[in-house]
Amino acid sequence: MPFFKRKKQEQQPKTEEQQTVKKEHLLEEIETYQNRLANGDNEDSVPLFNMLGSLYFELEDYDQAIHFYEQSIEQKKAIGKAFTDLVKLYNVKRKQASNAKDHQAVQYYLQKSDELMKLTKDSIRENM
Repeated sequence: MPFFKRKKQEQQPKTEEQQTVKKEHLLEEIETYQNRLANGDNEDSVPLFNMLGSLYFELEDYDQAIHFYEQSIEQKKAIGKAFTDLVKLYNVKRKQASNAKDHQAVQYYLQKSDELMKLTKDSIRENM
């Protein structure tokens, strides 16, 4: 009988209304960041790309999340959130393709993962 073991709090599933409110909030945030990106207010667009990637990831719009994270990495090849989330996203997309028995898409996302790993290694070598 473990003394210090905590009981996990069971999370209640969100109601449809709560999910709708959250989605609307995320869409508002996306619009704000896209406007900032379009206005060119920031010289460094990497944080904006990362935020848009994160928001789309949370919305489960994986294609858009991938698009913005790839834009971020194209601007600045630094290991960080874009790298880690892209690994997750490529795996999600590969799994979806596998479930759909789309072998071409599976290969595509395997190749994207390999390219990302190579970029990670190159980035680490440059910083040594």
